[in-house]
Amino acid sequence: MTRALTLMFTLGLLFGVAYLSVFVIQTDVPEERLTLLMGFVLLAASVAGALAGRVGLPKITGFLVVGILAGPSVSELIPWGALDELRLIEKFALALIALLAGGELQLRTLRPAAKSIAFTTLAVVGIVWLGITVVFLPIGYFLPFLEGVGFLGILALATLLGIWAANSSPDLTVAVIEETGSKGPLTDVILGVTIVKDVVVIVVFTLLLALAQPFLGAEAGAGVPLLDLLWEVVGALGVGALLGLVFSTYLEQEGEQPAYATFLFAYVLVMVAELLHVELLLAGVAAGFMIENMSDAGDEMIRSIEKVAVIIFAFFFTIAGASLDLSAIGTFWLAALLLFSARVSLTYWGAKIGTRWAVAPAEIQTLTWRGLMSQGGVTLGLLLVLQERFPEIGDGVVALGMAVIIGNILGGPVLLKTALARASTNGRHGAGAGENGEQ
Repeated sequence: MTRALTLMFTLGLLFGVAYLSVFVIQTDVPEERLTLLMGFVLLAASVAGALAGRVGLPKITGFLVVGILAGPSVSELIPWGALDELRLIEKFALALIALLAGGELQLRTLRPAAKSIAFTTLAVVGIVWLGITVVFLPIGYFLPFLEGVGFLGILALATLLGIWAANSSPDLTVAVIEETGSKGPLTDVILGVTIVKDVVVIVVFTLLLALAQPFLGAEAGAGVPLLDLLWEVVGALGVGALLGLVFSTYLEQEGEQPAYATFLFAYVLVMVAELLHVELLLAGVAAGFMIENMSDAGDEMIRSIEKVAVIIFAFFFTIAGASLDLSAIGTFWLAALLLFSARVSLTYWGAKIGTRWAVAPAEIQTLTWRGLMSQGGVTLGLLLVLQERFPEIGDGVVALGMAVIIGNILGGPVLLKTALARASTNGRHGAGAGENGEQ
């Protein structure tokens, strides 16, 4: 208790110093303010993560809460303009997280779980997609931003939000798994389903987006050709795999490489994804998968990222928390609560049915759903795509989706950590030693 109180006092002190620096001792030099904010983010996130771990929560939860408190919706220590300036660093962190996620997908460990991953992905995506579509249809008639859209328009949006709700967050999942040091069948199934489901959701969402445009009043010229949308997804997997193969060859020829080689590769990945307009997360996962499974130096890449994983996670998820708009809760709290509750229930039954079809062990049937609740960067990105394609209703869709995401982004990591802890307690899941799962 004394340690927790000390951490709370330190966190409050950091917020106080940052407030004085930003609002009292103002600076007219943007670079100075940006440097100050980056230092504050890393220090405050570090303290909040330690505090969260002290009370039994994932460190990620502490990072997210600090971001929310410091973001534009609460204290405005991190304004919207600063978030825009931090996007490149955020993308670099996402590239490293994606490489880490792909590197965790080892063929030798995934093969025994392949059946569970396939059936669970199919069941969760199908059940959540259909269920949320049905639940949203009556809700849509009471949403002011959909007034005058008509049944076909509401149905089109319902199908889009249905597949959107089936998405889970690979970045949050990887972060919690790394924090706990968990290994074993449950981790393999949860991570595999999360990543495969992410690819499936993006592909289906892309197809539905093209079909929905005539019913949702997309402005002339606002639509993007279907092939371009598919390129963002399929191209990302191909580009990532090719870059990963090239980097694997480099590692094999040069032998042991310092950590900066991995970080340089992540930066190249960000630049190539921007240049070719492909999905960065999928490209990073594909690259990490190729490096891990095609090169003996793949484990070295993972270790390089793990050494700085806490800093990467602290920065990335604090900025993610700051990007959340809390005003959406007050506007659409009832509709969001209904959709959030439906998503929890549908994900539970989808995971139950999928793992049962795969005849998975009882523990996996019981716990897998807890690892599929998180939503993060890709989920937010899909909302922004809807806002861009359908400007007349886009702001309302983003506000509603944001209100749903807040519950998932805060509650998902907690559920995942409890699942991994329970599996470890049962003796079937090797977690790292130490109080917080550190190895």
